[in-house]
Amino acid sequence: IDVREFRSALPSLLHQRGMELVPLTLEVGDYILSPTICVERKSIPDLVGSFASGRLFQQAEKMTRYYKIAILLIEFDENRSFGLQSVSSIGQDIAAGSIASKLVLLTLHFPTLRILWMRSPHVTALMFDELKQNQMEPDGAEAEKIGQETADANSQFSIVPQDILRKLPGINANNVTYVMNHVDSLHELSTMSVAKLTTLIGAANAKQLHDFLHS
Repeated sequence: IDVREFRSALPSLLHQRGMELVPLTLEVGDYILSPTICVERKSIPDLVGSFASGRLFQQAEKMTRYYKIAILLIEFDENRSFGLQSVSSIGQDIAAGSIASKLVLLTLHFPTLRILWMRSPHVTALMFDELKQNQMEPDGAEAEKIGQETADANSQFSIVPQDILRKLPGINANNVTYVMNHVDSLHELSTMSVAKLTTLIGAANAKQLHDFLHS
């Protein structure tokens, strides 16, 4: 469990269910339930803030890259309505300010990402218990190492350039972190030849990106 999660009610509920909690500083995920299962937990305010900053897309990319089962767990307050928006407020088109629209885009971009909707922290604790059934215990030391090599790369690109980079033709979830590891800025990327881009992201992606940048 990431140490920052101890500010929430969930760790106490998990402990009451007899689970052993190992506090760690995790680069990827909030809870590692097994060597293959990673969970990022979001309360509704966290979800809204993470979409606004672009952080959720980074987190989803890391989870789906390093774990076979990557889960975004959206946890509601049990004293409030179990819903993000009223049905009447959900339109037919993608809207920039709509949480529902942003979730659709997230699932389109990361099709292997599972999304779980939990009515309360108590339900989350029960679900964790079920998810851990017949699973191997995770290695805390290994979990703490995962994603460390990408931390420096992500820090080179602030949120806005990262968002721009992800939207460029030829850049996708499989190569965006590699690009950030090997390119210092968007300006440097825009001046690279097709040959250099091919070495970086492959011929097909390089052509798409180069054509877009120089059209």
